[in-house]
Amino acid sequence: MPQTPKLTRNSEMSARIRVGDTVAYTEAFLDRQNHHPTDMPSAQGKVKALHYLDKGVILADIEWNKSGLPKRVNIKNLTRTQFPAPKERLG
Repeated sequence: MPQTPKLTRNSEMSARIRVGDTVAYTEAFLDRQNHHPTDMPSAQGKVKALHYLDKGVILADIEWNKSGLPKRVNIKNLTRTQFPAPKERLG
């Protein structure tokens, strides 16, 4: 019986995060970023594109509902959210 291949950490994340998903920063990432503005924990964004780089790094282009956040984020620092970001605040 063939074994199911084990997914790497980035493979698991890329299977969960897709273009069109609404995402937020992970709690682990936010814990390491205690010097950032307080709007970072409440930020949500829409994934507009994924960029596959060497060594399994995957970057997502994000359209955030808060200004001043980076447009391109490593998906290991993102998590899908159940609720979509308010459309009027995106952009």
